[in-house]
Amino acid sequence: MILHTIIPPEQIFPGGENAAYEYQELHNSYIQGVNIDGKFTISRLISTDPRLYLDPRYAPGGQLSK
Repeated sequence: MILHTIIPPEQIFPGGENAAYEYQELHNSYIQGVNIDGKFTISRLISTDPRLYLDPRYAPGGQLSK
C-alpha cells in the first residue's frame, strides 16, 4: 500500500509514542530520528530539496554518527 499524504505517519499509524524523536538540521532541512547509544537512526527527512531524498545517506533506517 502506498499512502501519499502530508500528515505525519505517527498520526496515521499510532503506536510509536514511546520513541523520543530528535531533529537535526541538515542543509536547510531537518532529519527526524531516535538517538540510541550515541547513534542517530533516521526515521524521516523533512526537506524541500528533492536531491536529498535521492541521497542514500539520509534514507529512513540509516544511521548518522554524532
